[in-house]
Amino acid sequence: MREGNFSFTSQGRASVCITAQLYDRRALDATSALPLTNSLTHLTYLTSTSPRIREILTVDGGLEALVRMLLEFCTRPPPPENPRHFYGLIPPGQDIAYRRVEAQPPPRPHFPPFSAPAAHRFSLAFQCVVNVGVRGS
Repeated sequence: MREGNFSFTSQGRASVCITAQLYDRRALDATSALPLTNSLTHLTYLTSTSPRIREILTVDGGLEALVRMLLEFCTRPPPPENPRHFYGLIPPGQDIAYRRVEAQPPPRPHFPPFSAPAAHRFSLAFQCVVNVGVRGS
């Protein structure tokens, strides 16, 4: 969770995060999934309630960072991860594939597999962009 360039030593955090009381543009540049999800969750609340935050987002480049996140997810969705690797339940060298036995799978359109947490971050970033677009600055 430690970011290479940013840390919040005054608050005892390993990375800069957006909270309900604090907006910091650097938090949108996080490469780690957990602080980015936390920041986007708080930013969704801030963009829905504060016109000042919506205005700051349009001026400081935060809106462009959100659009860049959306574009990156749409062009190259990250592959799904085995949750056992995330929680450290199996060694990184091993991989146990999920197997599902079905008699007759129903026909459905083929979508490339993607990571559910990345889709959640996409949804939060999209909601922030919609809040800025609909409610204005």
